[in-house]
Amino acid sequence: MPYTLGSPMILVDRASKRFNAVAAVSALSFEVPSGCVCGFIGPNGAGKTTTIRMLAGAILPDSGRLFVGGADVVLESYEARRRLGYLPDNSPLPGELRVVEYLRFRCALWGVEPRLRRGAIDAAIDRCDLAGVRRSLISTLSRGMRQRLGLAATLVSAPRVIILDEPGTGLDPTTALSFRSLVRSLRGTHTVLFSSHNLAEVEATCDHLVLIDRGRLVAEGSSDALASAGAVAARYEIESTRSDASAIRALRGVRSVRCQTLDAAWIRTDVEVDPAARADRAIAEAIGEALAHSGAIVRRFERASTPLAEVFARLVGGSEHTPPDGESG
Repeated sequence: MPYTLGSPMILVDRASKRFNAVAAVSALSFEVPSGCVCGFIGPNGAGKTTTIRMLAGAILPDSGRLFVGGADVVLESYEARRRLGYLPDNSPLPGELRVVEYLRFRCALWGVEPRLRRGAIDAAIDRCDLAGVRRSLISTLSRGMRQRLGLAATLVSAPRVIILDEPGTGLDPTTALSFRSLVRSLRGTHTVLFSSHNLAEVEATCDHLVLIDRGRLVAEGSSDALASAGAVAARYEIESTRSDASAIRALRGVRSVRCQTLDAAWIRTDVEVDPAARADRAIAEAIGEALAHSGAIVRRFERASTPLAEVFARLVGGSEHTPPDGESG
């Protein structure tokens, strides 16, 4: 598959990788749209780490092709690496250096022109909120600050693509929330592939998802697209002065209706819709018409989001298995 103008910033095309007799990745294909934050998820041993290592050029695929920022990671390995910023789970940082010294080193390592280095460092420090520790020894930094520094180090070379492998590991809830906000701020200016076992973290951070299992693609797209692929029912939550459960239940595509009195004036109605009708706007309109016919005043009518954990469980079930050599996640 040739890479053409307008193609996604990450493209995996029928990539395969074996470790001895074990297939870690098998004819895997997916795309990551330009400028999005993409969650890369799957059970242990699904092939995520192997795929990331192939994208980073650390290992070669047995077959297939992978592109980063338009460059083939095998045939144009230097260009592909130059366009990629990679933050592994435990980013190795030299504790004896100060923050600004390390960023100068990373600029030199990635060939940032000397006249541009100060501006690149200042921009990365500002974006990652490291001004207060600019002159601090890395060994004195907290886990959260070290993660911010690791991300800043990937940004100094202005990569088009950033891969984050389990970046939230070991962070306390407050620090994790702050780091997620930082990652979301990269949307639009960078394309981010975000690998994590923490589905709540992925759900709160990403606007595109790629789910793999046993080295193969299971589903990709928005969270709603994955929910549809997993045949997960849609849910509507309504608060109104009246509700006609019988009329709503009689609508085609409605699976169940539950009503609960909130107070003397308001009733909450929860409607579950068959997976096949998830994307059908007509079902929502029909529910609204049934409420209108009952004479209800509606103060809230919204589609409830499906928890990613529910979608994940439906699509891959209990498929955790022992990773092959070289595959940790």
